[in-house]
Amino acid sequence: MTGANRITNVLLTGAGGDQAVFIWKALKQSTLDVRIVACDSNYLSVGLYRTDSGYVIPRSASPDYIPRLKEIIKAEKIDIVMTGGSDEMMLLGKHASDIQKETGAYVVSPPFETLQVAADKWKLVTFLKSGGFSYPESCIPEEQDAFDRFLEEVPFPYIVKGRFGAGSRQLGVARDRKELGQIISRVESPIIQEYLLPDDEEFTVGCFCDRRGKAVGSIIMKRTLGHGLTHKASVVFNDEISSYCENIAEKLGYVGPLNLQLRMTDRGPVLFEINPRFSSTESARAYFNFNMPEMSIRHFVFHEDIPRPAVKTGYFFRVFDDVFVDGEAIEKTRQTGISKGAPAKLVLNF
Repeated sequence: MTGANRITNVLLTGAGGDQAVFIWKALKQSTLDVRIVACDSNYLSVGLYRTDSGYVIPRSASPDYIPRLKEIIKAEKIDIVMTGGSDEMMLLGKHASDIQKETGAYVVSPPFETLQVAADKWKLVTFLKSGGFSYPESCIPEEQDAFDRFLEEVPFPYIVKGRFGAGSRQLGVARDRKELGQIISRVESPIIQEYLLPDDEEFTVGCFCDRRGKAVGSIIMKRTLGHGLTHKASVVFNDEISSYCENIAEKLGYVGPLNLQLRMTDRGPVLFEINPRFSSTESARAYFNFNMPEMSIRHFVFHEDIPRPAVKTGYFFRVFDDVFVDGEAIEKTRQTGISKGAPAKLVLNF
């Protein structure tokens, strides 16, 4: 049975998170016949109620997480596992080979060594520098001599954020030394970086790499942020940005979907963050003909070669969803840990 005429069973973990919602929306736009199973540690996760089956599972920090995940994969005959959460991505990446060997399900994750570089902003800067790519001037406070040189050579303002954080969590802008000290004191494992200008030239780039680590394409969106996510964006075509990002992905030895954040500066594109996972813009990318959840199924499950997608141009505006679920369905899930049949009755966009 070919990919075009068979049902693919997808397990979506962390189903209540932002990224998981947008993976679900991208899968709903797929030309493939997809059955989606969701899991989350919270029975009030919206993802449990919009999918064909939903399971309440232990938190990813629990020793029972991976065993329970394997049970669900076997019971639901899962073909491929997708996640939007950074914490779960690290754990699933570490166990990807073992999960596939035991269950047959492919876990969408890059090699674990690559994942470690992409998830650590300090390691990422070191990688960019050694690879000859433009990078933001950076330092970490524990390296005192380098920290002192940074303060002397790089003008304020600075961006301060957690080395291992994602999105806008633990992020602050320091405009002087006093403010810098205050922000450092409340950020876990901080990294300090130059403030890239102009700040209205920010781009989010999706890139997909095949099993050989070859980039098969990318999509570039110029964006503005709101509520920690891309709020408005337009698809743009820029050979310098696409070449820069695809070369970084290949040099990393990346496999699968990759999300890169950069600003276009007077020295060209400068990457400041990589999210080694699906993105909150997956549903928008799918609309513009760059559907990375579908690419993942076609390539990793059906073993199809992925041609470079013909990306469409256009604008994207993010609004909130209202999802309504009967109290009876919620209570049943709370008691049993299982939701069946997508009980969400209505979704309205405002």
